[in-house]
Amino acid sequence: MDTKRHLLRVLFLLTAVCLAALNAVSFADDRDDVFDILDAWTCVRWGEDNIAWAVHYPEELVEPWVRSEAARRNMRPEQIDEMRKSFSDELRIGSATAILLSVYGYGAERINLAPAAKNIVLIDSSGKRIAPMVFEKKLDSPISGLIQGFVFFPLQRDKNFRVSVKGLVPDRETNFTFQAAAGPKGEIETAAAAVPSVPARETRLPDEEVVVKIPTRKNASDKPRNPEIPQAPPPELPEFDTDGEIFAPSQPSALPEPAPETEPPDAPSGPEEPVEVTTAPQTPKGALDDYLKAWTEGDSDTMYSLLSSESQAHISKELFAREVMSGGFRNSLRSGYKINWTGNSAKVTVARRVLFVRTLETKQLDFVAENGVWRVAW
Repeated sequence: MDTKRHLLRVLFLLTAVCLAALNAVSFADDRDDVFDILDAWTCVRWGEDNIAWAVHYPEELVEPWVRSEAARRNMRPEQIDEMRKSFSDELRIGSATAILLSVYGYGAERINLAPAAKNIVLIDSSGKRIAPMVFEKKLDSPISGLIQGFVFFPLQRDKNFRVSVKGLVPDRETNFTFQAAAGPKGEIETAAAAVPSVPARETRLPDEEVVVKIPTRKNASDKPRNPEIPQAPPPELPEFDTDGEIFAPSQPSALPEPAPETEPPDAPSGPEEPVEVTTAPQTPKGALDDYLKAWTEGDSDTMYSLLSSESQAHISKELFAREVMSGGFRNSLRSGYKINWTGNSAKVTVARRVLFVRTLETKQLDFVAENGVWRVAW
């Protein structure tokens, strides 16, 4: 009997070791597939005091990425399905062509791609110039340092396309031609040459003399700077902006450590009659804690019960559940979040990771008191 138990124990250990080895091999293969796909769909270009790179996220990237992340994080099947849906929704897989444009400016002058709707275009294999459907509005602001923003074009079934950007080099376009789009080695030049670049702007005088526009010097003023007079730094632009159409603004750095929370004011005095609901939150902070806990756990019924009566009158429980359960905000709550209070309003910020890009998203939650109990105004 002892011998049989020993053999069973050995077989169990061998099976566990084999499964772990297979999982490790599978993870390595999927990870390598992700890197190979990204390598083929990444293009880097130098500009005037800047360097920029464009990355396209194709549909074939989804499964190896999801499998590698699931193995790395030891995710449950339902979590894997949630991540796949969130990843596909954020990148509009199957409905648009997603491009992540990153620009790092290191010169004295800021980079200007505005208007981005005209200066960032996709050029298909026939030479047709296609404007973006939507893009992150930060790309329309002067760029200093590193900035990253998503641009979505109409879905391209033909992979032989490139992205063209004006503003990185004076008076010309910068073309991002992808290895995967160009096909076998040797066709990249042919694909790039199929559509001529916009030539440098020039002015023709009556005698046909050509005057080419020369880039301006780095200093905004021709007057020499007095070293004894301190120079005011350029105005700080916000790292991210949540007023964009639907996108979470991104920044390359990690989410900062949660700042100390500022306690909101206590709840106002309730009515003379005691409140029957003993578990209801008595402060905005308590309401927020209950709301975020339910959101993290996917409990939309509890979340809906925490809404104000006015909010419940404007949205059904079913529609509310679809809105709060879709997207990646709920998944990101599990990794921690930052809270900033202003009066009875709380801004909840999470760090969302899309492949190797970390994005920040903020949602504002307002709180109202009903019969001495604090509720969420949706």
